[in-house]
Amino acid sequence: MSQKHFSAIVGAVVVLGLFLNGCGESRPNTASVSGKVTYQGKPVTTGRITFYPVDGSRPAMAAINEDGTYTLTTFDKGDGAMLGKHKVTIKSTRTVGGTPIDEFAETPPDAVPAEPPKLEWLVPEKYARRDTTPLTAEITEGKNVKNFDLE
Repeated sequence: MSQKHFSAIVGAVVVLGLFLNGCGESRPNTASVSGKVTYQGKPVTTGRITFYPVDGSRPAMAAINEDGTYTLTTFDKGDGAMLGKHKVTIKSTRTVGGTPIDEFAETPPDAVPAEPPKLEWLVPEKYARRDTTPLTAEITEGKNVKNFDLE
């Protein structure tokens, strides 16, 4: 291989490397968001909190821990939420009642159907829906602590 061809190949590899490096995934800026959710003064012990940017971009979510705390994630675990204004929803439910079905037991033909479990809202349902929640939050650069004390 001649020196001229070698130089051309090295130059092409360098240009290709610069091009590929510049084509990486570009994500919007996020900021750390954590806090605590309480209902009637007591921690909400289960559920999910979601921050929806008002501009319609990607929401941030978190599971609510047993002590009511949460830490939001948008792209990578714990990276927070995008900067700006958000609509916030909080859904906390559990299933109660119902008769368990034993799929291996023989069921007599005149058996009464199993009672389905019922959904119980641990916080009012209005907080779980984007169109009815009154909750909002503004996320700014740096660390954001957003506590929600639901009535």
